[in-house]
Amino acid sequence: MQKDKRFWIGLGLLNLGLVAMFGLLMRSKILFSIPFLDYRNLLSAHSHFAFSGWVGLVLIVFLIYDVMSPGLAEKKRYQVVLWGLEISSLGMAFTFPFTGYNAVSIFFSSAYILVTYVFGWLFFKDLRQQPPLHSVVRWLSIGAVVSLLLSALGPLGLSYILLAKSGNSLLYRDSVYTFLHFQYNGFFTLSVFAVFFSRWIRKGLSLPPAATRFSLLLLASVFPALFLALLWHNQIIFYVLAALGCLCILASVIYFFPVFKKSAASNIIDQPLAKVFWTASFVSFALKMLLTIGTIYPPLGHAVYGARPVIIGFLHLVFLAFVSFFLFSVFLEEGYFHRHKKIVAFPFYLFGTGVLANESLLMIQGLEILFKTNSNVYNWLLWGAAILLFAGALTLAAAFHFIKTSKKTEARFATSV
Repeated sequence: MQKDKRFWIGLGLLNLGLVAMFGLLMRSKILFSIPFLDYRNLLSAHSHFAFSGWVGLVLIVFLIYDVMSPGLAEKKRYQVVLWGLEISSLGMAFTFPFTGYNAVSIFFSSAYILVTYVFGWLFFKDLRQQPPLHSVVRWLSIGAVVSLLLSALGPLGLSYILLAKSGNSLLYRDSVYTFLHFQYNGFFTLSVFAVFFSRWIRKGLSLPPAATRFSLLLLASVFPALFLALLWHNQIIFYVLAALGCLCILASVIYFFPVFKKSAASNIIDQPLAKVFWTASFVSFALKMLLTIGTIYPPLGHAVYGARPVIIGFLHLVFLAFVSFFLFSVFLEEGYFHRHKKIVAFPFYLFGTGVLANESLLMIQGLEILFKTNSNVYNWLLWGAAILLFAGALTLAAAFHFIKTSKKTEARFATSV
């Protein structure tokens, strides 16, 4: 089982390198004339593959191997599902840059959605046969997969617009934000905590009462918080639901802090570099939640959703600083980057520096745009950050594939979880 899991994590890291390459090409296109590249097509490839080939694939791998019991996780049908996710993701990666949205790229996008529904059906079916799971892990896992399935409403809406050649800009905006919400605030966030609490329990430690309250409030926030991105409709019911979502988010953050404090004092993550990335991930999560609450204030909400660097910075805060850093902490904790009893740390420092540079520059650029003092120098600096991210992703993939995890390390991990 660990061999299969290692294979999929390694493939996910290779996919991360491709995601970073698309990001670098986009930044290069802003600065240089590259006639054979279309920026919008690159953006489509970058966003679709980032969701499906990197974060989506690896989170599903962890839901299978960390949440399901070994007997269920070893079933061959999950290997078929994972290959379906990878092939459809690669199909999007190699069609969107050259064709944009057309019949072929929409076929691969639709195929990915279909495979996620097959995964959801299998996952829910096997949960019934699963030996008793802690209720927190069970409900977070169910919420994560349901959110993944609901996020398909976004691409389906976009496909309808394109195939029907509709100029409905309202449906386009609603489709984009529905997809992003159920991915970022649903699937990504709930999966991270399902995996984290599952590892907590497997180490023989009991969850504090705050973990249950935090998880239930987090789950309760997902649907009403969707309307924070739809307030521009100016419907009273949308404001009521958005306010309810904010209250749930705020209450979940309050309960998150004792969970964070308790987990920091335990040995759930005990490898030093893993603990650094885990801490950065959960601090980013708290910041993400507080920023989400702030968007209910109309002037701030309009400013955030109207300033492209701020939107991109927020999306990257979740995608890179929260989710990717959490995944890195687990990779390190599981010993995938141990070599001769030492951690191969340079790729993590390189990628982490790129993330920090990218986030800082996007936020500063966003503020300057709001105050109408933006400078073109940021495009060059962000290009440099993209180079760091690409180099970091490549060295991470290379280090993972060239390091042979010792049997002793694998045995230590197998007994620890």
